[in-house]
Amino acid sequence: MKPYDVAAIRARFPSLANTLPDGRPIAFLDGPAGTQVPQSVIDAYADFFLRANANNGGLFSTSRAQGEGEDAAHRAAEDLLNAPKESVKFGANMSTLNFQLSRSLARELKAGDEVIVTQLDHDANYSPWRLLAEDHGLVLKTIRLNAADGTLDMEHYASLLGPRTKIVATGMSSNALGTINPTKKIVEAAHAVGALTVLDAVCSAPHYPVDVQALDTDFLLCSPYKFYGPHAGLLYGKLPLLERFGRYKVRPAHDLWETGTPAFEAMAGVTAAINHIAWIGAEFGDPADQAPLSGRRGQLRAGLKAITRYETELVRLLLDGVDQISGVQVRGITDRARLNERTSIVSFTMDFATPDEAAEHLGNDGIQVWSGDFYAPNAIDALGLTEKGGVLRTGLMSYNTADEVQRLLTSLKALAASTR
Repeated sequence: MKPYDVAAIRARFPSLANTLPDGRPIAFLDGPAGTQVPQSVIDAYADFFLRANANNGGLFSTSRAQGEGEDAAHRAAEDLLNAPKESVKFGANMSTLNFQLSRSLARELKAGDEVIVTQLDHDANYSPWRLLAEDHGLVLKTIRLNAADGTLDMEHYASLLGPRTKIVATGMSSNALGTINPTKKIVEAAHAVGALTVLDAVCSAPHYPVDVQALDTDFLLCSPYKFYGPHAGLLYGKLPLLERFGRYKVRPAHDLWETGTPAFEAMAGVTAAINHIAWIGAEFGDPADQAPLSGRRGQLRAGLKAITRYETELVRLLLDGVDQISGVQVRGITDRARLNERTSIVSFTMDFATPDEAAEHLGNDGIQVWSGDFYAPNAIDALGLTEKGGVLRTGLMSYNTADEVQRLLTSLKALAASTR
C-alpha cells in the first residue's frame, strides 16, 4: 500500500490549477455543492461526442457504442453502491428522481398513513414527502435535531414509529453539518414496523463506502457531481420494488424508471468518475479494506476508506485551527473522539462577520466556500440561525490539502482582526 499522495490525485484535476486574476491559486473548499472533475471525466465526454453520439437501439456503429457506454455506466454505479445488477437507475438529478419516487410510492398509500422525515435533511429529501403528504392526506412526522451536536434524536425517532408508518426518508449524512446518521439502525427500526426506507446518500457517497446490501435499504439516491462526476442522479431500489412501483413512463421506454432519453454523455462521465475512485483504492488503499468485496467493488471500498482517513485528518487540522480564533463556533460534532460520526463538511458561525461577509472575504482571497442554508432550511432553523444568515460551510475533499486549510485559517484570522 502506497501512502496517500494528494499531489498525485490533484494532478488528475486540471481545474485545480486555476488562479485568481492576480495569480493566486484557488482553493476549492466548496465540494459539498459540487466537486471538480478529473481529466478522465472530461475525456469521457469528448469520447462520447466523437465516437458514440447517438440514441440507443440503432442498428449502426455509433448507437452500438452508445449502448456499450450506457451498460458500462450502470455496471459502474452498481459497483459503487455494491448493488445487484439492474438495480441502479439514472436520472437528471437526485431531486427529480426523488419526486418521481415519491409519486410512484403514493400508489399504495392511503389517507392517514404516516411518513417520517428529519429536521437534518436537505430539502430534496424533505419537500417531496411534505408535498406528497399534502396531496394525499398523509401524516408527516419529523425527527428532531439535537442542536448541541447536530445529531438526530433517536429516542424521538423511536417514539414516532407505529403501525401507520409507511415510509421513512432520511439522509445518511448532513450536507449542512456533516453529521453521519446511524443509518443502519434507522433502516432496521423502520422495517420492524413494516415501513419502506428511502436514503439520501448525496453527501455520503464522496466520503465513505455506501453498501446498499449491507444497509438493507429499500431505496437510495445520490448525485455523481458530488463525487467528481457530472451533473446526474442515481436511484437504487430493490429489484422487486422497482418492478412493483415502476409505472409512469411512455410505452416504448425500455426501462420503468429511466423514462426518457437520458444524458448519455453524463453516463460516460459517471463511469469515469467511479473509475477514478477505484484508482485511488488501487493506488493508495489498504488491500484489507476491500474485503469482502473484490475487483472494482473492492477497489472502490478501499479507495473511499483511504479518502475517509485522509479527510478526517484535514477535519482535525481545521477544528484545531478554528479553536484558536476567538468568536468562531463550529456547528456539529467537534469531539475529536467522535470524528468517525461526521464527514469532512464543517460549518461554523462567527461573531465578527456574517456567513455571507466571511464567504465574500474568503472568496476574494481565492478560497471558495459557501454560506447560507444549502437547501437544508429546517436544520438551520432548528439551530436558530435562519435570521443570522445560516452558517459558513467548508467542504474538504480528497483533493484538498493541509496548506489550503491553513490558507482558510489565515484568511479568517485576518478577517477577525480587521473587524476588531
